[in-house]
Amino acid sequence: MINDFDFMTTCDISGFLKEEIRSILIYKSAVKDTDIVLDINCGVGEISTELSNMAEKVYAIDESQQAITISQENIKKLGNIDKVELINENELSALEKIEEFDVTILKAKKDNYNEIIEKVHEKINSKGRILILTNLLDYEVDIVKKLDELNYIPQITQINISKGQLLYKGIKLESQNPMTIVYAKKR
Repeated sequence: MINDFDFMTTCDISGFLKEEIRSILIYKSAVKDTDIVLDINCGVGEISTELSNMAEKVYAIDESQQAITISQENIKKLGNIDKVELINENELSALEKIEEFDVTILKAKKDNYNEIIEKVHEKINSKGRILILTNLLDYEVDIVKKLDELNYIPQITQINISKGQLLYKGIKLESQNPMTIVYAKKR
C-alpha cells in the first residue's frame, strides 16, 4: 500500500481515501493482472494509482480537470502511468466510450449513481465486480435497492478507521474517513 502522505492532494477535491480503506477496497475488488478497471470519480487518483500497479488497464474518470491533473501526477510518481487512461468527462459520457471492463469502483458523490450503476451493469463483463463507496446512508439504501433490482446480491461493509492522538491524559481515538463499501458481483 502506498502511504497517504506520498499522495499529492488538495482541499478543492473531496473524497481522499485513507490507506486502510484502500487496502480493504483493493482486497474486496480482487483485481488481477488481466483485469480492466474503471475508477469513476477518481478524485486525486489514489485508487487508480494503486490499481495501476496491479491491473492490465485502469480508466480514471473525473469531470474535474484539476482532479485529472493531480491524478496524473500521482500516477506518474507512484504508479504505472502506461496502464492508465485519464478521462476528463462526465461519468455517463465516459462510460459510453468504454466497451469492456471487469471491475468498477464508483465514488458515489452525486445523485446520478443509479444511472451509472445501470450503465455499468449493461457493459461490465460476466462475473464483473462493482464496488461503490459512499458515506451517506440515503445513498447506501438506494444503491442496495438498485443492485437488488438488477439481480445482484449486494454485500455492505462499513469501515470506520480511528487514529490515536496523544493527549496529556492518554490517547484519544478519532474517527477518520468513515466509509461504506457496497460490493456486488455480476451473476
